[in-house]
Amino acid sequence: MTKGARLFAAIAALAILVHTWPAMSASPSPELVNLEREVSLQLAHVRDNGPTDPAKRKQLFDASQLDQKGEAAIKSGDYKSAEDSLLQARAILRQLSD
Repeated sequence: MTKGARLFAAIAALAILVHTWPAMSASPSPELVNLEREVSLQLAHVRDNGPTDPAKRKQLFDASQLDQKGEAAIKSGDYKSAEDSLLQARAILRQLSD
């Protein structure tokens, strides 16, 4: 293989890698997907039990807002913000479950 052909092949390979790199990082990690599912299930469970205390209802509302914020962040590709929101929601929901 000539030097020019090798250079062309290397540039082509690099171009393909650069083109596909955003797609590889465009999906959330499996851990984040599992966290989102866990929070959604916990939220549904707490809603089914329906806390009647106004303070607990406010906490449930806050957890719901954080869950929605996390889902929106996942859709926009901001996985760090999504994880932060979902972890906060999970902490609130665990307090409500106790």
